Amino acid sequence: MIDSINENLIRPEELAKLLNVSKTSVYRIVESRAIPFFKIKGSLRFEKSDIADYLKSNRVESIN
Repeated sequence: MIDSINENLIRPEELAKLLNVSKTSVYRIVESRAIPFFKIKGSLRFEKSDIADYLKSNRVESIN
């Protein structure tokens, strides 16, 4: 069970790489509470499904 939970969590560095933004940008997103996160002994972790939801909610549709 722990392995499956761990597979669904990513670190801020991984999220920055995934979104193609800086780590600072990830911390700004966290500070604004725009994406849910876990804080484990001071370390941040993000659930992959929350990242997908965040991306969907920030999608801008084309005009065409």
